[in-house]
Amino acid sequence: MDLAWNRNPEFTKWVVSAGLLTEPFVLIDVGVQGGENIRWRPLGDCLVVHGFDPIEEVVKELTEANGGRPNRHYHWMALGNADGEQAFYFNPANPTASSMYQQSAGRFGIETSEQCRMVPIRRLDSLCAEGTIPTPDYVKIDVEGFERDVLLGARECLRAGVLALQTETNFGVSPAYPNSHFATVAKIALENHLLVFDLAFNRIPRASFQRALVAKGFERVAEQDAVGRPATVDVLFARDLIDEVDHLDNYRSPPRRVSINQLIKSMIICELHALNDVALDTAERFAEHLGFHLDVDRAVRLLADPACVTNEYRRQLRAQKRAYEEQKRAYEESTSWRVTAPLRWTRLLFGAPRQQPAVEED
Repeated sequence: MDLAWNRNPEFTKWVVSAGLLTEPFVLIDVGVQGGENIRWRPLGDCLVVHGFDPIEEVVKELTEANGGRPNRHYHWMALGNADGEQAFYFNPANPTASSMYQQSAGRFGIETSEQCRMVPIRRLDSLCAEGTIPTPDYVKIDVEGFERDVLLGARECLRAGVLALQTETNFGVSPAYPNSHFATVAKIALENHLLVFDLAFNRIPRASFQRALVAKGFERVAEQDAVGRPATVDVLFARDLIDEVDHLDNYRSPPRRVSINQLIKSMIICELHALNDVALDTAERFAEHLGFHLDVDRAVRLLADPACVTNEYRRQLRAQKRAYEEQKRAYEESTSWRVTAPLRWTRLLFGAPRQQPAVEED
């Protein structure tokens, strides 16, 4: 599961090759295990990455792999709303499931034993104030439920000029997120004029449904967009620069003004996430300002790309659905299904009633 990705961002490539971006694009990647997303590669040497992870082995591996790249910086520490040390629960069987929160055994379908490690923890605001990291343009957070703490420790950083925020979230509630995880992070994002620009999510069928499918002779549902409530959500929040100018009264506080470089960066963010329509609209709306720095007509031509969205994954899912429907039809047309139909109806009509959930009477 991932947000949309533009495989051929012609506008971004042109901006980089022509030197039209006169300052670095700063990406803060919190939970950088696996490295930063490949969507950022077209930025080349214009991209400055500061990646953070509490797993020391991850940071060591990324540092060694990027030894000859001066614009890549990886830091062994957790980010949160404190400066000091904190317990971190490392999952050796599934490192991506490691968390600042202790997890119950079997949460991910396998029995594991967590290793409690003490790790350094810092606030993004503290690191910015010290000059350890520059003011970011884009912040990505994937920290297994600790997102709120990261954001609370980055309030000044977010206000300083962050153009977009990508975070993993969900619609569940918990003692830490009584208003839901999504509502909590969305509130903080909105306080910094960051609106929802894109969503991607998977679905997880309940175990009882999967067991019933197997009992009927079907395979378990494998694709993650077919059955079940939305589970893990990947969301992109970003500033809508047109809306900020044309509908300033929609916002509770005045948005920070942007520079020409930030305007171009906002268009780059949109294009790299296959939001070419937003990038193009931005180019036209601010053509008077952009015209002193780049050829707006050329920018519009490059952004007018109907193939900007990567459809390969969606085609695979459609193929899986067709295969499942064909399997279902073949099963229902089989002799065994037709022969046992009367027995199923008899059981349905005269079988023992199922126990009903208790309902409190008024």
